[in-house]
Amino acid sequence: MANWDKLVILLDEMVSLYGAILELSRQKQDILIAVKPQDLEAVTKQEELLILQAGKLEAARGKLLQQLAAADGVAVQDITLAKMKELAGPEAGARLDKIAAEFERIMAELAPVNKLNAELIQRALGFINYNINLLTQSATGPTYAPKGKNTQETQVRKLVDKKV
Repeated sequence: MANWDKLVILLDEMVSLYGAILELSRQKQDILIAVKPQDLEAVTKQEELLILQAGKLEAARGKLLQQLAAADGVAVQDITLAKMKELAGPEAGARLDKIAAEFERIMAELAPVNKLNAELIQRALGFINYNINLLTQSATGPTYAPKGKNTQETQVRKLVDKKV
């Protein structure tokens, strides 16, 4: 099997993997909205495994690109998608075009889903911190004080009073 065919197969695997990551991100969003922490942990573990796989595929892609660049006498940093299509020939070039389009579509969908997930997580953390402050009855002191005076010390959070 030619190295260009290996690259196309590898890139197909990467597209499938990122498609799975997109699907998990959508599931994560539904879980965050429904406030199901047990389900969130399971999805996060699956997501971590996929991200590890993506790292391995990326390393393999880099190694394969180095071999292809050396075989064609091109510097690795000069290999762009256009250069790959030129070097790979018309058949593999057309397959690279399809892969690039699919990868671009997945990334365009993944970015806003991840952004919304990050916002949902921040809101959940804010709600948790608010409730912890209510339970511990801690007050946040002022950050700034008049010139020459020290700020008041803030009360430390305590869920259990050891004096009792």
